[in-house]
Amino acid sequence: MQKRKRCRNKDCDELFTPCPQVPNQEYCSKKECRQARKKEWNRKKLAEDEDYREARKDAQKNWRKKNPDYWKQYRARQKDYVQKNRQQQRARNRKRQQVDLDNLIAKTDESLVKKAVLTGRYRLIPVRGDMIAKTDESIVEIIAISTG
Repeated sequence: MQKRKRCRNKDCDELFTPCPQVPNQEYCSKKECRQARKKEWNRKKLAEDEDYREARKDAQKNWRKKNPDYWKQYRARQKDYVQKNRQQQRARNRKRQQVDLDNLIAKTDESLVKKAVLTGRYRLIPVRGDMIAKTDESIVEIIAISTG
């Protein structure tokens, strides 16, 4: 008699008898567990295999090219989804507008300490509360002018 094993799927966790033809079987044969096994395999493959990632990317690009109106049609069929998504986006936009300038999503290495400005070249970056990422910058030269 073969030894029983515990299914690795965290949602199942039941004892099962491994199939003799499948060495090192870790998942039982339930549909949800097979799907969990495939999902785990796919996640690892995407993380480790550059060629697999590129092939998936190309396949998705080709599918989008063949189905250009898919999302438009999907949104037309899923009115509740569209409404919920719009509400969530409005909430994200409001939250982003209320962001403190010290807690911008990007450009975290800048110094906000007020010091005397030294002459030299500086990178000038616009600071706005709605800024998600650094989008444009200018290089300027500051020269001290004596009034005395």
